[in-house]
Amino acid sequence: MVDFKKFSAILSCLDEYMLLKGKKEINDMEANRELERAGLLNDSQPNPGSPLRNLLTSLRDSNLLPQNIRQAYGAWKIMLSGTIAKIPTIDQFQYC
Repeated sequence: MVDFKKFSAILSCLDEYMLLKGKKEINDMEANRELERAGLLNDSQPNPGSPLRNLLTSLRDSNLLPQNIRQAYGAWKIMLSGTIAKIPTIDQFQYC
């Protein structure tokens, strides 16, 4: 089971890191390295990024993965939360 308070802290830490570095997305190894530096999630030396990948996989399997985190071809991409649109920006029926 995932502790959602801790996961919320993880997401806010990663957002602050990406804003500080001027990045819009990072991979799982860079994210886990930053989380270990912040003291939120320990990293594995033989398999860098493995603890975060396991956490994200459990969220994906329980259908609780946030929209700003995606897995494509086995690689995890974590995007800045502010870049995800909350509502559609174009109303297709506005001119009818």
